Amino acid sequence: MLPTELYFKNGKRAILLLHAYTGSPNDVRMLARKLERAGYTVLAPLFSGHGTNDPMNILNITPQTWYEDGKKALYQLKNDGFEEIAVFGLSMGGLFAMKLIEDYPEEFVAGGAFCSPLNPGSEQQIYPNFLKYCEFMYKKTSTSPSELQQKLDMIKEPLKNQLQAILEVTSKTSKKLGIIKLPIFLAQSALDEMIDSQGVYEVAKNLKQTSHEIHWYPNSTHVITVSKDRQLFEEDVQAFLNHIPWKKE
Repeated sequence: MLPTELYFKNGKRAILLLHAYTGSPNDVRMLARKLERAGYTVLAPLFSGHGTNDPMNILNITPQTWYEDGKKALYQLKNDGFEEIAVFGLSMGGLFAMKLIEDYPEEFVAGGAFCSPLNPGSEQQIYPNFLKYCEFMYKKTSTSPSELQQKLDMIKEPLKNQLQAILEVTSKTSKKLGIIKLPIFLAQSALDEMIDSQGVYEVAKNLKQTSHEIHWYPNSTHVITVSKDRQLFEEDVQAFLNHIPWKKE
């Protein structure tokens, strides 16, 4: 069964969780359930083009569309009566979470990013890992090695263009981190195979007007939400939410 959005209603305080590039709300399902049990409502939308069996569906979408997906999810919560909302994202989802905070600070009480590519100058391994993901997916439907290679060759140019577009969003978002005044939670895995793990400290330096926390997970890889330090990570997110200044008790 293909993944869909997650929407767990259990409290007046809402959490918006944005998933990773090539991922789905399943990336954040365990965290969402943890927060639901703690008394929060959690919405994790599905980014356009994601959650299908064809990676090209992702490449046919622009980063602006994913940002709009996040904005629609925000207003879905608002329309459902939730007045206090925190927003977090995993990897690329964290990029859009921070951009939403920059653009709509009045709509949130706090937010954060988990292993997110927020430092445009740092080295990334997204391109080769996306190709590995495509190879895994296309092996299921290809009838020969030549057909598989043909599909992979068709991916390369659109992928380069899309990653460049994401990098442009990263650059603009990074430059505006200094305007953020809301509490921010930053999580980073030491064994991150996708982005430079040390980049989180550069991100923190740019958060000049707000209190922020850096949480370092020594045993985990990029997808911290399912990695070895997952339970500690979930507890840290919950503790952060317990101590931020919600507007209503």
